[in-house]
Amino acid sequence: MRFASRVATAATILLVAASSAGAELAVLTNGYRYKITAWELLAERGSVEAERIRLTLENGSSVTLPLLRIERIVDDEITDEPTPEPPPEAGFSLDYRPGQTAPAVPYGELFLRIGREHQLNPDLLAALARAESAYDPGAVSSKGARGLLQLMPATAERFGVPARELYDPARNVLAAARYLTWLRRRFEDDLPRVLAGYNAGEGAVDAHDGVPPYRETVTFIGRVYGYLGL
Repeated sequence: MRFASRVATAATILLVAASSAGAELAVLTNGYRYKITAWELLAERGSVEAERIRLTLENGSSVTLPLLRIERIVDDEITDEPTPEPPPEAGFSLDYRPGQTAPAVPYGELFLRIGREHQLNPDLLAALARAESAYDPGAVSSKGARGLLQLMPATAERFGVPARELYDPARNVLAAARYLTWLRRRFEDDLPRVLAGYNAGEGAVDAHDGVPPYRETVTFIGRVYGYLGL
């Protein structure tokens, strides 16, 4: 879920992003995976449901799918860098702490409110928003992720938030909080795995029995740790 700048909509049909992917995997909502070398995100103004993404496959052919069928596009570049681990003395908890105050960042009160409602540390929401979008609610990545916490439309809908609402900060953070709560249960509050699941998908974590050795994911985890002061 890489951060990209806000997208201007000036035509009925427009090319939002085109990227040379190198080696990446497009993961569909049904679990099927395509190995791809590039993608193009196509959008119809005002209609998230009509958005399409064109994937260029390894053999040079292409397939165009509704964006809502894409769970995520993950980096398939393997790295030898070790997975960052928070120091034992850091004592960071994923839980909301009674009496916790709002993070001193944009949308801090929103992170606090939704964190409290979901018993989730608002500092984690704030760090993820900084890493994902630099607190820009209108951010759109080249892969189709959007909003403060850069959720793919399919992921948001999976957790009860329509894709068309992802530019609403409150709805975006709500979907992210629900996803993080689900990841916490799945990975038993293991922070590296929770962050890896958020970035690369829980399927990638399962496949590698831990943090997948994707350069993008390892870098993402390290960046979030930095924002958390770990």
